[in-house]
Amino acid sequence: MGLVIERAKFQDALAMVQGIVERRTTVPILGHVLLEPEPDGLKLSATDLEVGISTKIAAQAGKEKSLTLNARKLFEIVREAEADEVKLDTLDSDWVELKCGRAKFKMMGLDPRSFPAMPSQASAKNEGPAPHKAIKAELPISAEFLRQMIDKTIFSVSPDEARYNLSGVYLEAAGPAGVRMVATDGHRLSMIEREVHGFKMEGGAIIPRKGLQELRKILDQAGADEVKLSLDGQLAYLKRGDTEVMMRLVEGEFPDYRGVIPKQSRHGIIVDRDVLTAAIKRAAIFSNERYHGVKFALSPGSMTVSSTSPEMGEASETIDVDFKGEEFAIGFNANYLRDALGVIPSGNTVELGLSDDVSPGVLRTEADSKFTYVVMPMRL
Repeated sequence: MGLVIERAKFQDALAMVQGIVERRTTVPILGHVLLEPEPDGLKLSATDLEVGISTKIAAQAGKEKSLTLNARKLFEIVREAEADEVKLDTLDSDWVELKCGRAKFKMMGLDPRSFPAMPSQASAKNEGPAPHKAIKAELPISAEFLRQMIDKTIFSVSPDEARYNLSGVYLEAAGPAGVRMVATDGHRLSMIEREVHGFKMEGGAIIPRKGLQELRKILDQAGADEVKLSLDGQLAYLKRGDTEVMMRLVEGEFPDYRGVIPKQSRHGIIVDRDVLTAAIKRAAIFSNERYHGVKFALSPGSMTVSSTSPEMGEASETIDVDFKGEEFAIGFNANYLRDALGVIPSGNTVELGLSDDVSPGVLRTEADSKFTYVVMPMRL
């Protein structure tokens, strides 16, 4: 007898590994999921060499051997199947037969012995010494706190692969009883802190964006329970139940972000989060499709959000604000502002800190006093 797996659980497990497997790769095995029968179930693993995930589900394994199959095609088959169980039987030359009710499929696998090792301390040591002082720390934190910290920083990570030291979220201790996460792409910066007792860490570590995205999926299953994010040398990992995410830390020095955050702003403009979000969204309709610029024009008692396109038209909307200074205007990338406003719950107010037309804007909210967002202005 081959592998017999409950379809619903198999689908959930395969869905979990989809974010890891490479869509376009010159190494075919990186597009595969490794299936390893164990006495008490089936272990599924996927890796892109930098981030890895493994999870275990119940299965009748019989004497079946390990195998690899294309992760996306296998997921599509299981997702579309109508039967309650999926049966897998190995054939000759790494071929595998799948049966789902009356549907039958044959897939060509790859030699499981060619599946790469998951990111681990053993593999990191084999690659040579770490270029910087090894990091060793454990962060015990509620899953809800860690979710908030990831959600409020990850959108500021640089998408530019050439800026390697900006390709993740920087993690460090914040005083004797806190943890801080910071992310920046050079145009904006997100910073958040949470109180965590017992957390100690020398220096900081850059956790890769892709690894955090996969870790975030596990946190959704954890509810409000406490989880433990471990950092050891060049590796970070988090285990929840039968699922574990492992990732290599990003090498390089994170920039000195403290100098970017204005110590104070000349004007603190309080505005309803929903009103500001809607005004930016409407004004941005005519913004440049590449730069997405919108202008904020301040005058006593009001702020006008506008955009202009010589080819398309113009849009403006005026909202009431408590502003009593001299008139001035400043431009921002609308998407950058909407990203930050999007992680602030509806129904809250925000404070937009502005000084002049060339200084960074600072966004804060009473809903989360430990969240700070800095965005650089743009000329319009």
